[in-house]
Amino acid sequence: YTLRLMPNNTYEVYVDQKQVESGSLYDDFDMLPPKTIKDPKATKPEDWDENEKIVDPEDKKPDGWDDIPATIVDPDAKKPEDWSDEDDGDWEAPTIPNPEYKGEWKPKMIDNPAYKGIWVAPDIDNPEYKHD
Repeated sequence: YTLRLMPNNTYEVYVDQKQVESGSLYDDFDMLPPKTIKDPKATKPEDWDENEKIVDPEDKKPDGWDDIPATIVDPDAKKPEDWSDEDDGDWEAPTIPNPEYKGEWKPKMIDNPAYKGIWVAPDIDNPEYKHD
């Protein structure tokens, strides 16, 4: 392989005398600090809203939602014939998932009219950057 550096700060890489790569030393390698940086003194405005969705204020939990259990006693379960309350304790029927249970209630989400996007600090010229 061969690395060829030119006076205009470009390079070429050759493998078996065939060029396989070329470019700018400044663009392809971190040899210099960046030309611009994020402004370290910039702060997000107080009224900036980054929440894309918000809870719908008109959405209310249906009455009785929390009264529906996640599991119910299996109506088809029967106490085993060889069950002894004295030896085995009181028999409790197994539970099954409740088909009427819809999960934990979550309010509907709507688009936030005040959404402004993710705040990004503005770029400024980097005082440490010096072009060679």
